Amino acid sequence: MTAGRPAKSLQEKILSGARIRDDRDANAQVANAAVDLGMPPCPRWIKGAAKKHWDVLGPKLVQAGLLSVVDGDVFGLHCDNIAAYEQVSEKLEKIDDWISTTPNGFEVQAAWLQVRNKLQELIIKTAREFGLTPAARSSVKVDKAKQLSLLGADQATNVDNDPYAGYVPRS
Repeated sequence: MTAGRPAKSLQEKILSGARIRDDRDANAQVANAAVDLGMPPCPRWIKGAAKKHWDVLGPKLVQAGLLSVVDGDVFGLHCDNIAAYEQVSEKLEKIDDWISTTPNGFEVQAAWLQVRNKLQELIIKTAREFGLTPAARSSVKVDKAKQLSLLGADQATNVDNDPYAGYVPRS
C-alpha cells in the first residue's frame, strides 16, 4: 500500500490546470492521445436500474470530458454498484431491518447492512475515478461557457432572450 494521495490521471491534470511535466507525463500524453473521448459501448451485463444510471450519467461525463470509449467496464461497475445499492437500501427501510437475531438470541448487525456499507465504499471509489465526488471535482476547472450550454442555461443568459432588454432604470 502506498502512502499519500492517489496519482491524478492526465485528463484530471489538464482539467484542473495543473502543470504537466514532460519527464513524468510524456507516456500518459501518448497513451491518452490514442484514446478517444466518447460514450463507451454498454457492457452486456448492465441491465435494469444500472442501465438507467448508465444512460443518465454517461452522456454528462462524456460532455465534461471525463469518460472515454475504453472506460466502459469501470463505468459499468459504478452503475451496477449504484443499482445494487438501491436494491439493498429497499431491504433496509425500517430500523428493525438493521438488526438480526442469532439462533442463540443475540442481536447483531444485519448482513444487508454490511452489504450496503461495502457498496457505499465501492461506489465512492469508482465515483472518484470519474470526478463524481466533491473532493474530486474541487480540482477540476470547467469552462463556464461549456458548462452553461450543458444544461441549456446559456439561453437564459443570452442578451437576445432578455425580456427586460428594452427597459431602462429610472433616474
